[in-house]
Amino acid sequence: MDERVARQLLEKNRQDYNKIVEKFSNTRKFSWREFEDFLQYVNEGDTVLDAGCGNGRLIELLSKKNIEYTGIDYSNKLIDVARKQHPGHNFTVGDITTLPFSDNKFNIVFCIATLHHIPGQKLRLQTIQGISRILKNNGYLIMTNWNLWQKKWWPTLIQNSLQKIIGQSQLDWWDIMKPWKNEQGEIITKRYIHSFRPGELKKLLNKNGLIILQQYYTKKGLPANWLTGYNLVTIARKA
Repeated sequence: MDERVARQLLEKNRQDYNKIVEKFSNTRKFSWREFEDFLQYVNEGDTVLDAGCGNGRLIELLSKKNIEYTGIDYSNKLIDVARKQHPGHNFTVGDITTLPFSDNKFNIVFCIATLHHIPGQKLRLQTIQGISRILKNNGYLIMTNWNLWQKKWWPTLIQNSLQKIIGQSQLDWWDIMKPWKNEQGEIITKRYIHSFRPGELKKLLNKNGLIILQQYYTKKGLPANWLTGYNLVTIARKA
């Protein structure tokens, strides 16, 4: 993908989340069930970065441990919601493709439903390089990405592939623009999402010194496969 197009899509996603902030935040009030499995990687006193923190809902889970939490998100309006709902915690507006933190700062980086919004291989590589840089040795990256290989998304993926073949799409292969609808079913906007494959993530992480410990699909917190799972979960450690 052309870098200019990637930057435009990144900015579009920021504007989109600012546009849908209230409804989006209302649908993200609670932790997903699979989040409970992540607690085993969190120790008392850990420094934790929530990259793409949204409204800060991960704090509900992490409050079970005495940690030093930092949340960062590109959407200033989501950060406003996070600060209001979770006073006393550290939230900052920022771009996760250029993380503004020192080397070897964090024990854990959470990247929940975020990396799939980063357009283009170059920006995704830059994002993972930054995460690896700020992680301490043996620190963990815990990621979820939406699984768009479910059958219901096949028509959208096929449509983009056909548009690419005839030169009418600037997106990469396996990218889609996912509609966000209001209560009346009207499309408010379309958000950029990349459909990751497990091998693609493994290659991206390994290239940057991150070794995958677990990678699996879940549906409402239960084990699933690539045809039925809502999320692709990836647990990696910095070598």
